[in-house]
Amino acid sequence: METVFKVWLLDERSHVNWKKGLPEPHCHPHHQVFLILRGSGTHLVDGVETRILGPWVMLVAKGKKHFYMPDAQDEGWMIDFGEEFLDQDASWVFSDFLASPNLPLPGDALCRQMGTLARLMWTISKSGSAEARPVLRHLMSAFLHLLQPRIHAQAAQTQAHLTGEFKLFHAFLQELDGHYRTAKEVGFYAQRLRCTPRRLSAACRLVLGKTPQLIVTERCMLEAKRLLVHSDLSVQQIAAELGWEDQSNFTKTFRKATGETPTSFRKVRSLARAGNPGKD
Repeated sequence: METVFKVWLLDERSHVNWKKGLPEPHCHPHHQVFLILRGSGTHLVDGVETRILGPWVMLVAKGKKHFYMPDAQDEGWMIDFGEEFLDQDASWVFSDFLASPNLPLPGDALCRQMGTLARLMWTISKSGSAEARPVLRHLMSAFLHLLQPRIHAQAAQTQAHLTGEFKLFHAFLQELDGHYRTAKEVGFYAQRLRCTPRRLSAACRLVLGKTPQLIVTERCMLEAKRLLVHSDLSVQQIAAELGWEDQSNFTKTFRKATGETPTSFRKVRSLARAGNPGKD
């Protein structure tokens, strides 16, 4: 697998192709951001339907089942990006946007700034230069962090109306971000959240369709991928950084989660960047 990063302009041609394709609810192996500057439509995420009226931002996390159908011509951007493309300070995307995947934007300076960044990423991504990838990664980080105050504010409002299970799940993600390097056992998180492992498991399955143990492993593997791609640490050092005393156990866990060893994962992506700098 290659690191995914692609920017699409939502112009008339893409709208016609979208209609012809008659898309249905589907999942992606990467994340997506829709920045709708003008236009309207319907967005369905895991069975929850929302009417969209631009300007609007929609973020669809990897593996979430979604479907977006514009009413007519939209103006804006769609960005596909893989987990390794996020910086280490962007884990909030995966927690807060689970609560608020659809975010209305006032037509203010923030909206204009985001449109400018999206256009800049679109332009740079077409250059095909070896220098483009790190620049795009920093621009994507800036794009997401510009949204952070609005996302946090809406997530806080949404939390007031959520079920106990969703609140527990959200609290679990917050605890996980703070302790995943040192704590891998579900019982640790259940104790901190003052609930039973069974209740935590039920909440995770209800909200995300995954066990808490799988979510812990995926969080560790996300950080492992980032370190393999964006650092010079050895596999042994990465294993230690993420709390594995035995490198062989870390390698087994990584291979089970990704289908590759850490060494082959790093090698394939290093070769891809060297041989295909413009390919996303």
